[in-house]
Parts: sequence; C-alpha cells; structure tokens
Amino acid sequence: MACALDYLTIGVEEDFKRDPAMPSGTIYTVQGESITVTIPFITDSPRTLQLSFQDVTILHQERKILNEVSGTVSPGEVLAIMGPSGSGKTTLLDCLSGQRHIDSGAIFLNREPLSKKWRRKICYVLQEEIFFSGLTLRETVWYTALLRLPEKMPKSQKITLVDGILEALDLTFCQHTKFGDYMNRGLSGGEKKRANIACELLTNPLLMLLDEPTSGLDSHSAISLMKVLKRYALQELKTVVITVHQPSSQMFHMFDKLLLLYNGDMAYFGEVNSIYRYFEDIGVVIEPHYNPAEFVLEQLKSHPDVREKLFIAARESHGNFLNRNCIACSNHKKNGFNNNKMIQNDSAGLAIEKSGRQHDALINDIINNYYKDQQQHVDHHVVMNQSPCEEATEQLWCGGDSQSNFSSLSSDSHSCDWLDYPTRFCAQFCVLSNRNFKEAKSRMLSKLNWFQTVGLALMAGAIWFNIPRTEEYLHDLQGWMFFSQTYWMLFALFGALNSFPSEREVINKERRSGSYRLSAYYLAKMFGELPLVVTLPTVYLTISYPMLGCSSLKLFSLMLIFLLLNTIVAQSVGFFIGACCMDMNVSITLSALYTLATQLFGGYLTTRIPEYLNWIRYTSMIHYAYQNMQILEFREGRPIECSYPSSYEVCKNNATAFISYKEILKAQNSTSPLWVNTLVLMMFFLVFRGLGYAVLRYIRCPKT
Repeated sequence: MACALDYLTIGVEEDFKRDPAMPSGTIYTVQGESITVTIPFITDSPRTLQLSFQDVTILHQERKILNEVSGTVSPGEVLAIMGPSGSGKTTLLDCLSGQRHIDSGAIFLNREPLSKKWRRKICYVLQEEIFFSGLTLRETVWYTALLRLPEKMPKSQKITLVDGILEALDLTFCQHTKFGDYMNRGLSGGEKKRANIACELLTNPLLMLLDEPTSGLDSHSAISLMKVLKRYALQELKTVVITVHQPSSQMFHMFDKLLLLYNGDMAYFGEVNSIYRYFEDIGVVIEPHYNPAEFVLEQLKSHPDVREKLFIAARESHGNFLNRNCIACSNHKKNGFNNNKMIQNDSAGLAIEKSGRQHDALINDIINNYYKDQQQHVDHHVVMNQSPCEEATEQLWCGGDSQSNFSSLSSDSHSCDWLDYPTRFCAQFCVLSNRNFKEAKSRMLSKLNWFQTVGLALMAGAIWFNIPRTEEYLHDLQGWMFFSQTYWMLFALFGALNSFPSEREVINKERRSGSYRLSAYYLAKMFGELPLVVTLPTVYLTISYPMLGCSSLKLFSLMLIFLLLNTIVAQSVGFFIGACCMDMNVSITLSALYTLATQLFGGYLTTRIPEYLNWIRYTSMIHYAYQNMQILEFREGRPIECSYPSSYEVCKNNATAFISYKEILKAQNSTSPLWVNTLVLMMFFLVFRGLGYAVLRYIRCPKT
C-alpha cells in the first residue's frame, strides 16, 4: 500500500504547516520572504534518533562512579561501551535510559534534553531476564505485542510480526517452552536474552540500549545476535548502544563506535577503526593477529602508565569530536548505507534529491511493515532559492538525516501523542486479565494445592461427620466454622504475599516502558485471578459441609458466599502487605503477626478479652466472618437443641427446647447483625485494595 502524501509549507518565520488542499502527487511551492521550498511530505515517515551525552557525572558517597563521560551515536550506528567489571557501563546505560538521575552533564535525543516523552521510543534490554516463569516464550511475546502495539493494528499483522521476529532471532523451535525458574527447567540463558530482545523489537524503537546482551552466550550465538542487531541498525536506521565485557575479535569489528571506560573515567571514544592509531599516538602498538578488545583491556588493567596516557588523550580529544559530530551531517556510507543524495547547484537554486533505500527483507519486512504501512518510499524533492538566509537554511536541512530533522522540528506537535498509551484501558484490562489468569493458574491450582484442599476437606468432614445439633456439641460445630474461615484466610493472604516478589520486577519493567496503566494492571490482577481464588474454597466447602449434615442448597450457597468474601478480603490484605514490603522476611513477619492477632480476637479461642484490648477485635476480619457463619448456620439451618443441665437461660427456664442464634451470639458478646458484618468486610476489601494501589502508585513507582 502506498503511503498518502501531505504537504508542508515552510517560510522564514513560519512553522511547519500542512496544506490539505493540495492534490496528491502534485508539487506545491510556497513563496517566503527569501526562500522557496517544495516538499511532498510523507505523513507516516519513520523517525530516527541521534543520542548525545556530554560530561555525564554520577556521584555516590563522594565517589565518582562516572566522571565526565561523553559521546554521541547516530542512526544506523552501533556504539559499544566496553570496560572491565565495575567500570560504570550499566550505570551509564541507566542514565541514558532516564532511569537514573545524573549529578551533572546533559543527555540529548535529537538535540532535545532527555525527557519522559521519549520513553516509548527507547527500549532498555536489561542484563537480567525478567519474565513470568509460568508463561511460554511465545505467550510472553504475544502478550507484549497486544499491550505495546497499536490497538488498531490488525491481529493478523501482529501474528505475522511475532512469527517473523521469533524466526529472525532463531527462537521458533523453543517458542512453546516455558521460561522456567530455579526449580523448574525452561529456556536457556541465551534463549531468554534473545526473547528479551524480541519483546523490545516489537515496538520498533528508535534507540536500543542493551546491557551485556552477549554475556552467557556461546561464541556462535553471540556473533549471530550481533549480526541481527547490526543489520537492524543499518537497514532501519536505528541507534543501538550496547555494553560488552570482552568481545571476540570478530564481534569487536562489528561495532561502529567504541566508548572505553575504566573506574568511571573515559579512556577512549571514537570510531572502532581509529583505535589502532589512537594507541599508536601514545606509544602503544596493537599487535597483529591479537584480539584488539583483549589487548585494550589488558593495557587498561595492567599498565597504569598507559592508562594515564589514555585518560589524558581522551580528555583532550573528546570535546572536538563531539562538536564535529553534532554539527556535521551523518555519513552512513562507511556503514554500508547509501543515501544516494544528489545535490545540484544552478542559477535557479539548490535541488536535493533523496531516493528510497533498498532494504534487506530480514528485519525490514518483519519490523516496519505496519509502521511504514508497507509503503513505497517516495522521492523527496526540495528546491531552495539561495538568499542571505542561506546559512541558516543549510543548517536546518543538513543536521544529520532528513528524517531526524523532521522528527526534531515537529516533536513538540507530536509529544502528546507519544505520551498516550498504545492501547485503551479496556484493552489493557482484558489482556492483563488473561495473562494473569494464565500465569497464576499453574501456581494457584497446582496439583499440590488440589491435593491439600481435597485432603483437608475430607479430614474436616470426617472429624465433624454428622455432628449432632445439640448444645453439647455446639462448640465443636463452631470449631469447624472457625477452622474453615481461618484456613482460607491464611491460604489467600500468604498466596497473594508470595505472588508479589515474582511479579514486582516484571511489572516495574513494563511500567518503565509505558506498556499500560497501573490501574489496568491492578484491576486485571484482581479480576483475572478471581476465578482461581474462589475455586479451591468452593471445592473444600462442597466436600466438607455436606459431611456435617447440611442438606439445604440455600444454606450451602449462603455459606459459600461469605466464605469466599472472607477469602477475597484476606487476599486484599496480602496484596497490601506484599506491595509495602520489599523484603520477603518482613512481609511474612507482618502477615503472621496480623493473622495470629486476627485469630486471637476472632471470638472462638476466647471470649474473655480485657477491656483495654477489646477494640482490637473490631480490626479482625475473622471476627466478622465467623459471626456471619454462625448467624447463617444457626438461623437458616436446623436448630440447636438444649442440653440438661444447660448454660443458656432459655433452656434453664424450660421456655423452649431450642437455642436461638441470638442467644448463641450473645453468649460470645457478638451482637452485630449480618448486614453490618458484611458491610465491614466489604470496607476491609475496599480499604486494603485502595491502600495497595496507592503504595504501588506513589511509593513503589519505578523510576522513569
């Protein structure tokens, strides 16, 4: 499909503006005060991004982790940040991605200061592979596509895009394998790293930051991965920055530029091919047939005199290099990229013709078919009349790539669009609900949990089997109610508590990339896991309660509703504690303290609570849930017969042969009605869910 043409009007003191009145395929000329510009503009033209950073410094306890580090990398180039462990490579990437504040210096994207609006045009591939262990590789990439690709993009194109990226990264054969964890085997380290990159390639980022993408890979896999990144950078004019510890000689020569760090200081920045002369200038010759990367690192670590010379040379040369590269036009021919620009001067003016680029099918067809709308590149014809403003005009059109200039000049008008989420709230909610359900299903409905639930249900049913409904066995019947409520409170609370550590890093990573709203995730987690939360308590009650002698479907349904309500409230408390505490030991300690206090003040273990502690029982969810079960059981179920001698006045006075539910609750100092208990439990649910969201939103918000 050909891309629709629009037209731009440029005057000396005018901003870019479209002229929709011009018919497609014609050339429109606008006369300014001293300049004439004719541009058929492609509205869906892809953008490029130039990254520059100047004198970046990071301080930590008066120690400089990074000391005035500078560099620049243009579209189509691969910059390698190399140095020994602890030299500040990852710290620099954190700064370039905007995840870490710099103490001094500046970072520019297309000559604009780094800001939040760029975050969806930057991808940061972390060294750690952070994924849900219960999902397969294809499921992970597919959910990423649904969340981060435009919602209007047809599903068939998304499937084609996912299939193509998996094939390009050689992941097709393992796409149905789960990621796994330390207990369950899954994908290998190299496959996880490529999966990490696959998720980021989906969004067609302008800038790719990769932290040690080849670490842990064998030499063949590392070279193959670098070939993909190199080809992607060249063909799609993407800016790629990677950190690398000690690359092979073949990989080293794939880089366009090299930034050499040692203990936070810059030892070299420039073209990779220039490093030979650079070392010769300080009196060190890189030996033939020697891996230059190994030689450079050896000189840095083992020869202090050479290291000092490198620091001095770097400080003297990097300023001029940056200034030259920020002003001059980017020359991609040295990387195999041919702009095929023709500049002609005549008496009528200056004509600039830029032909379409030829793309290799590997990455172009996979990544950019949707973004470019499968368009044929249209020649840009620009006619400019020379004038006294010629110098300013040349600076306007010659700063890097033309696409980069269009991006830079029009970025303000598009900034609001860039801050929008790629999908609507309802779409995010549906996708995240589906993912949460699938990820939690194997964890919450594991064979062990099924065995535990059925086993306890049978055991409880056997202990309280057909219990007589007399005053003598009243305490035993209350024991079943208290046990059931307590067990499912503990099960739901600690289950929610254990789910957060495994999810926290994944959610933070996705929030930093702007994949979805936190509210969508939070509601999706609540509703997506709801069928799983209610399944096991339902099975438990279905087995154990009829064994007690219950034969009323109405009573069973009511008991189930209030058992599930207590379970969901307990899960809310677990979410809140899990969100508050980063340390799992602290979470377990606080949860144990709360649940034990809840049981002590629940009304079953003791009714003799000191007056100064009596208020605590009103904070116990078991107190309200236990009361509700008693009200239902003794009001809706078969009545409790009096025993002789009896502890109830109505039985002592021979007023009745049965004990009412009000008398039973009164003996426990519990007189609140069913609706009040239910309302309090619902308030528990809303308060703890709201507090959990507030903690994630304002306290545990990842740095972006």
